[in-house]
Amino acid sequence: MKTKYFILSILTAVLALSSCSKLLDIPRKAAIDYDTYYKTDEEIESAAITMYSDVRGWYYNVMLVKNILSDDYFAGGAAHGDNAQMDALGEFGFNSESEQIQGSFSGYYGLIYHANVVIGHINPEQSKAAARAVAEAHLFRGWAYFELTTLWGNPPIVDHELSPSEYAKGNGSTEDLWKLVEDDLTYAINSGALAHKTSLNDNTCWRVTEEFAKALLGKAYLWMAWALDDKSYYQKSATQLDAVVNSNLYDLWTGGPYGDMRHQAYKMNCEDLFESIRVNDPDNSGDNFDFYGAMVSWRSSGGEMTIPENVAGTGGWGFMVPTEELLEAFQTWEKGPNSYRRTETLKTYDELKAMGVQWNTVTLSTGIFNWKGRFLTEDLSFYAMINYKNPLWMRFAEVLFLGAEANFEAGNTDLALTYINRIRTRAKLPDLSAGELNLDAIKMEKRLELCGEGQRYQDILRWGDAYDLLKEAGKVYPTMETNGIVKYVPTGRSEYGFKKGKHERLPYPYTETMLNKVIQQNPNY
Repeated sequence: MKTKYFILSILTAVLALSSCSKLLDIPRKAAIDYDTYYKTDEEIESAAITMYSDVRGWYYNVMLVKNILSDDYFAGGAAHGDNAQMDALGEFGFNSESEQIQGSFSGYYGLIYHANVVIGHINPEQSKAAARAVAEAHLFRGWAYFELTTLWGNPPIVDHELSPSEYAKGNGSTEDLWKLVEDDLTYAINSGALAHKTSLNDNTCWRVTEEFAKALLGKAYLWMAWALDDKSYYQKSATQLDAVVNSNLYDLWTGGPYGDMRHQAYKMNCEDLFESIRVNDPDNSGDNFDFYGAMVSWRSSGGEMTIPENVAGTGGWGFMVPTEELLEAFQTWEKGPNSYRRTETLKTYDELKAMGVQWNTVTLSTGIFNWKGRFLTEDLSFYAMINYKNPLWMRFAEVLFLGAEANFEAGNTDLALTYINRIRTRAKLPDLSAGELNLDAIKMEKRLELCGEGQRYQDILRWGDAYDLLKEAGKVYPTMETNGIVKYVPTGRSEYGFKKGKHERLPYPYTETMLNKVIQQNPNY
């Protein structure tokens, strides 16, 4: 009898284990099975939205890195040393452990990974949504590689999802990288699947458009003319950029003061080719949490400035301080201290004081303040860490500058002049004559129009101007007394400024070179 009961107990246990096993045999959550996923338009759209989210996440690191590296801005902050890594960027004392550089690098590759997933697992022929998502993935990947190649030089090429044996990737060749950029953007343009605005004033098209892809390809061709030493790319660039201009779907915005065009009230206006979307939803405001607004707003978080509500929002940390050289460039080129575009771009101590702004402490400042890039009270929420301004990636003015340079280099000087004078007309400046048009004039117009928009540093690298403009960067920093008197104080760095043979490229992050033994670090890092 005892044997019978023992056998029954064993059988009961086995049955119980079998039952538990069946209960545990359930599909994994939060894991995608590519054999069954991305089959519906809803699932495909979720993949596309992930790429848009990646791009929006670039803004903080990318915009601070590219602007602070330029000759237009000091790092800023509460005082020198407030953020040592930001100071190191502006003073060219950074290394491969820079958090902002690492954040930019990983952000670009994060987008590339998600683009590769879309390209590798979605059949563009299954639906219109699928075709559009794959076209967008090629556009985003090409754009990310444009940024990586122009800033790092020869980053690894990852054009598909990697198996574990492929994780260590070596540096890509210049020719192969630019071919990838060209092929991706050409695919996106020729797909016929990208969005289009319906009219000049259509402010509902939030997706990347065929015109944006053409503008990116035209921009890439300008770089390729230099990087591949092939002047035939200038005409190729002009062809793409002229097509965007001639689409008549974009124009220079004139719906209010020039300095107000970026505020939330004027989102997605006729000048914007692509911007990331921030929705002003009080019930979901955390989705717009971003340090960028706090970083670049005027230094007022500790009561350093008293700012009337109708002038600008408060709660900022005062990074990205305009240089005196930028102000002087405006005043010299625009032939006077109070030109319209200058006063709508930058404000001086005296101008803000006349508006009721008050300084209560010594400030790290040149006495010059971003006006075009300021945040209004209605743009901000929660200590300037939540803002509702859309991150802007390209506007029509940049297309005109790229087109002007490409056409000028290709010998189409009349069209180049037309493009430049369109911008000068909006800036309330007289037209340049044919005799006044040259590459230096295009460079200066572009600097003044697009300052603070993340274009200047890559431009001066391509033009070969970076060393002359930045060799003294980091020697001194500015401090301003409450009465507006500015003094320059030595930073204390024994080595500072742009170094030839080194700073033409950013360093690959330390974590990348530590884990990937195949990649070669850029020279002198």
